[in-house]
Amino acid sequence: MIFGALGLVALIALAVRLAGGDQVSSLHHLYLLPALWAALARGVTGGCLVGLVGGLVQALSIFPLIERAGPSWSAVDGIVSLSTPLTLGLAVGRLVDQSHGRGAQLDALLDIQRSLAGQGPLGQRLAVVAELTRRALGVDRVRLVLESGGGDHVAASAPEDFRPAETLPKVAATPCRRLVLPLDAGQGPAGALIVEKDWDLSTATRSAASALALHLTLAIENARLTERQRHFAHELEEKVAGATRRLRELDQAKNEFLTIASHELRTPLTALQGFSELLLTREVPPDRARRYLGHVHMESKRLGRIVGDLLDLSRIESGRGPDLQRVPLDLGEIIEANLEIFAPQHPRHHFDWSGAGSAPPLCADRDAVDRMLKNLLSNAIKYSPRGGRVRVETGIAFDKPGMVELSVEDDGVGIAAEALPRIFDPYVRVSNPETAAAPGLGLGLSLVRGLAHAHGGTIEVESLPGKGSRFRVLLPG
Repeated sequence: MIFGALGLVALIALAVRLAGGDQVSSLHHLYLLPALWAALARGVTGGCLVGLVGGLVQALSIFPLIERAGPSWSAVDGIVSLSTPLTLGLAVGRLVDQSHGRGAQLDALLDIQRSLAGQGPLGQRLAVVAELTRRALGVDRVRLVLESGGGDHVAASAPEDFRPAETLPKVAATPCRRLVLPLDAGQGPAGALIVEKDWDLSTATRSAASALALHLTLAIENARLTERQRHFAHELEEKVAGATRRLRELDQAKNEFLTIASHELRTPLTALQGFSELLLTREVPPDRARRYLGHVHMESKRLGRIVGDLLDLSRIESGRGPDLQRVPLDLGEIIEANLEIFAPQHPRHHFDWSGAGSAPPLCADRDAVDRMLKNLLSNAIKYSPRGGRVRVETGIAFDKPGMVELSVEDDGVGIAAEALPRIFDPYVRVSNPETAAAPGLGLGLSLVRGLAHAHGGTIEVESLPGKGSRFRVLLPG
């Protein structure tokens, strides 16, 4: 492009030489065309070079004219035309360079926004932004420092080894100028942009750095908002996935519950039907009839207990809660009565309770407390199939002022830590090869928790796989 403009200068010079006479003055203005062409194509460098060559070529004809004619209007016009190409090339070249600089800065800003909006650690993205900023401003060194909260900060430099805090006290061989600009979008400082250039920073560079610092601040804030949105979307996705997984687990648990419930209900109904049919259709001796009636009574109580648990759980899940009749209770008497029932039925287990006569006073619903204890004892026996100790304790809860504790501890299979948050949910049974055949609907612990909450209390659990479990019911005294 420069050579083309210089060729045009040569053609104009040839035309001026061939024209001669009065047309020389008007033809001298044609030297503006190659200067303008070079300035538009190459900026200040091209415009000044071609304008200077055009002026020198004109001088070959203008200076002899001044010597012959002396001071005259034609001589003045020649001197003006001599400097005009250089002046035009310089002015237009500056405008072109400024336009290219703004375009380069806009391109750099787009690249910066793309880098900040990308994936990966913030430090790596800032390193790319620092290099883009250095190129856009045409400086030697750039450092970006961002506040990340809690007094911490993230920084990146271009080149990577640039550390202003370390280089500032040193006396370098080449003088340099440094510019520190705050990154502030109107909500307080978010960091700083440090620019350094050997020798001096021009006014244009300082102005461009100030504008770029503002755009950088907005881009960084947008990147942070995008990061928060991405983090929120990720959390929401995890929560939705967790809720979906939980719904699937509940659906599976309910299906298992229906299967188990049909079996649990069918067992006492079959017994009731069989023994009643025997009594109705056959002559049965009195002692055997009494034994059959005992089985009928026992299975009817079992059936009533299952139906009662289902009704109570339905009330609790609907938010109504069971109807409680709070009366002063002798907690020791309730414990002894239950141990007298369970101990003969499970001779492989050793029942341990040494709190006779020392149970604290309690005002609660007798039937609810009895059912909570029965469910806890039944679970302790069910989940320690090899036998072992079943320990019952009661007393004042010293870590919970105003509460009375009732705990049941076993030496059974225990519960894995990841399963503990789910054991109080309805229809949930923790799978274990040793207890897979144990009867139950998966309602006992859920019912205990519901009855404890209805009293204004709670239930806690401690368990280790292979070591056993300890359930602790806390009720207001």
